[in-house]
Amino acid sequence: MGRKIKDYFRYFLYNTFKFIILYTPKFITKKILILLAKLAYKYNKEHKHIAKVNLDLVYGNSISDEKKEDIIFNSYISLFFNMYEFVENQSISKEKLFSKGNVENEQVILDAMKNNRKIIYIAAHYGGWEFALPYVALRFGKIAVVNRKMDNPYINDMYIKVRNKNNITMLEKKVAAKGMLKAFKENKAVAVVIDQHMKNGIEIEFFNKKVLATDSTSRLALKFDAVIIPIFSVMNDFRNFTLKVGEAIDPLKIEFKTEDHIKELTQMQSNIIEKQILDLPHLWFWQHKRWKKYYKDLYKRN
Repeated sequence: MGRKIKDYFRYFLYNTFKFIILYTPKFITKKILILLAKLAYKYNKEHKHIAKVNLDLVYGNSISDEKKEDIIFNSYISLFFNMYEFVENQSISKEKLFSKGNVENEQVILDAMKNNRKIIYIAAHYGGWEFALPYVALRFGKIAVVNRKMDNPYINDMYIKVRNKNNITMLEKKVAAKGMLKAFKENKAVAVVIDQHMKNGIEIEFFNKKVLATDSTSRLALKFDAVIIPIFSVMNDFRNFTLKVGEAIDPLKIEFKTEDHIKELTQMQSNIIEKQILDLPHLWFWQHKRWKKYYKDLYKRN
């Protein structure tokens, strides 16, 4: 009973926050979000430490500590702007959502659709990821998205309803494989965010460091001759995005160098995520333990 009351109380707080945010003038909301980012940067010691560890793993001494701190601070701003997208996109029309961004290289998606190819979108916790998936789903067709179920059942139920409204079907990680197969049978595209730490997966390299990564996208693409299309939502400013569509990875056109096609294909996808992060590093969510499997001790605070 205690857990249920706590969950409902948090759901109430969330809806209160949602009401305040949505009915506050946008220029004030932007200032509030930047203030929250500053407070998080100053007081969120644990996740700031995680971000610094990650930046050290990626850049070593090739950039200064001052530059790393600047990336961390701006990544908090990016995160809070993205959280706003999660709230606002629940209630706005398709036209208003489209008005917040434009798309580059959409012909990649249109060609895949024209050729009746099954599509697997890969994405990262980068920029406006809460803008990217609804935009693609509403503009190019229904998507089944692999996602972890939220701990709070009230917020999770609300999340599912909103996603359905935006042409998105949620697939829980535990049953994702069956869900992705079903999605293909229903002529939906599949989307997977592939940049997070995993307890189990295939070993590849990410920024020249070992990590575990999901191979589900590779297996699915090879089995169904599906094209893998990277999508990144570059955050130009508050409520202003450019959806970058990467070149399609087509298993039918790849000249594999080894017999382990799954690993090669998984590494290719990781390399694409890596390149985008290097282009605009402040837009990535540095505050998660991406290299936890092999560098666990580094994340411990002294």
